[in-house]
Amino acid sequence: MNDAELTILSLVAEGPRYGYEIQELIDERGLREWLTIGFSSIYYILNRLERQNMLTGQYRTEGRGPARKLYTITEAGRGILQTAIADLLRQPRVLGSGFELGLANLRALKPRQVYQVLNHHLIDLRHNLESVEKAWQRHEQEGTSNTEHIRALYTHSLAIMRAEETWLVGFLDDWKTRYPGVEQDSPKVNDDESDPAHAATRINPRTVSSDPAKMIQRLKRRPPTGES
Repeated sequence: MNDAELTILSLVAEGPRYGYEIQELIDERGLREWLTIGFSSIYYILNRLERQNMLTGQYRTEGRGPARKLYTITEAGRGILQTAIADLLRQPRVLGSGFELGLANLRALKPRQVYQVLNHHLIDLRHNLESVEKAWQRHEQEGTSNTEHIRALYTHSLAIMRAEETWLVGFLDDWKTRYPGVEQDSPKVNDDESDPAHAATRINPRTVSSDPAKMIQRLKRRPPTGES
């Protein structure tokens, strides 16, 4: 099951959904930051899940509008969904790809380039960390911080980001010792990221969200219900 199928099946597991409702939920919860899926693809996936007996569809008429298909998860679909989510939670993070792959190939860059891109990484990380921390504080003030999936999502994200911040600071300090002068002409960690050089040297702009806290906050609706 791919990410798009799992997400759509999870949304239907919360309660019967029309296709347009799923489209709206994907937008409302900021799920497009993780998914590449168009409106027509949603119906294609819904039909495929129905053919695989993970969903059932029944046409309903509301008022004078045209009949629309309402999708409901089957017991088989719920079991497959629960297994897929359990597998995701059970597996550790995959190493050797993305950022780790870049670290494994540092020698392809000059020492100053390594310092600059990792310094920009740290700048972005601290902006994102501050945004997520503020959103978590709002949840605590609103009394929603003890909701299971909200607490898990925020505390895990914050722990990972803080650990990465600590590692980056230590690595950059060590790098400056190994290669004196590499920090020249590099932006300070608290500089505004509007610097043109900043955008040009990001490791992967797609992975840096302009508002990560907003994306996480949109996931605060109840998770799929069913047997544990």
